[in-house]
Order: sequence, then structure tokens, then C-alpha cells
Amino acid sequence: MPLLFDLHVHSTASNDGCSTLAELIDAAKSKGLDGAAITDHDVPMDPKKASEMTKQTGFLVIPGIEITTDSGHLLVLDPRRPFHKAIQLMEVLEVALIDGSAVIIPHPTDPMSHGIGTALTEKAARHGIPLETMNASTMRRYNSSAASLADRLSLPKTGGSDAHLAKAVGDAYTSIDADDRSLPSVLKAIREGKTSPCGRQTSRALTVETAFMRIRRRIKL
Repeated sequence: MPLLFDLHVHSTASNDGCSTLAELIDAAKSKGLDGAAITDHDVPMDPKKASEMTKQTGFLVIPGIEITTDSGHLLVLDPRRPFHKAIQLMEVLEVALIDGSAVIIPHPTDPMSHGIGTALTEKAARHGIPLETMNASTMRRYNSSAASLADRLSLPKTGGSDAHLAKAVGDAYTSIDADDRSLPSVLKAIREGKTSPCGRQTSRALTVETAFMRIRRRIKL
């Protein structure tokens, strides 16, 4: 059962996010997505709130977090414990997998987006975790190098918008071959690598708009 999910989305809970959760859900639904993972920077989404929003909207909201490890960023979907900033990369990866969370390495080869780099990705590859190879906010050459790395290491691939503004949600996304549209089923499919990246780069105009909105938010804060 192919389902479409944006697995990398930021809300106003991130210090650089510009859209509320409700705005993000509305935008994602309008683009035909079945769900999205809310992965704010070092701020885990409350699983109870995710469940409530799922029931209210009929749109599967996956609670997640983008952790700033000592070596770069890591996405953890359905985290079962708090993770402090600057935690060791391999520690959070191994603990999260033991907990039953789904882990994704985002924009692995993009140094400007805190990618963990090739060497650490090779080290993490023994766990078989997916690489984000279609990030709508990352330059094409870094998506291309991430895809080549995933092929070489025989790792699953995912896509995500890395949106910080609702308009960009779903520019890149993941097709997930899950048994049904429930959180356990979707997470299981991701852990098993039943994923395919889809989508495109966010337009330059929308990238500029996002930057403007970030500045506007900082001024208000």
C-alpha cells in the first residue's frame, strides 16, 4: 500500500520555523500527502499532540525530532526518550534503534546543512538506516552524492522537503510501502527500508520567501 509522506518538516517549534502545525498539515493535505513527520530542531514533538492532530484531521502526524549531534544532524521519528544537543551521533543512533524508533540520516553529504559526511555515514551503514537522498532544500549536487552513497552502501532512500514554511511542504517526499496508514505500520516500513524518494527542489522564489519570513520572525522575537 503506497503512502506519501514528507519525512522532514519544521514548525514554529524550531527557532527558524515559520508555520504552525495546523498550517503545515493543511498544506500537506492539499498536495495529496497521507502524512508528515514533524522534525523540529532539538525539540521533540509531543506524541499526544501528534495523536490528537491525527484524529482531528485524518492526516497521520509522526512525532519526530532533528537532533544536533556532535557530528551533524540526525532525524529520529517517534523518539521514546529525550536527547540532548551535541550528543554523540552513534549513541543516539544505536539507542533510538533499540527503542524501536525510525532513524534517518538527513542531507548526509551537505556540509552547509550539518550533514554527517561520508565517513560517518559509512560507519552508520551497518545499521541499514535510510539516507535522505531527495531534500528539497539541499543543492542538487548534494542530493546526487547522497544517492550515490546510498547505492554504494546498499542503504534505503527517503525524501523530505526540510520545509520551514508551509508552502514548501511536500516539495520532496517519500513513498512508503506500508500495510496500512497507522503509525506502527508506517514506522515499521521505514525501518525495513520500504521507501522511495520523490519530488523536486523548492523553487528559488520560495527559498527567498522562507528566508524573509525567518528574518521577520526573529525581529518579532
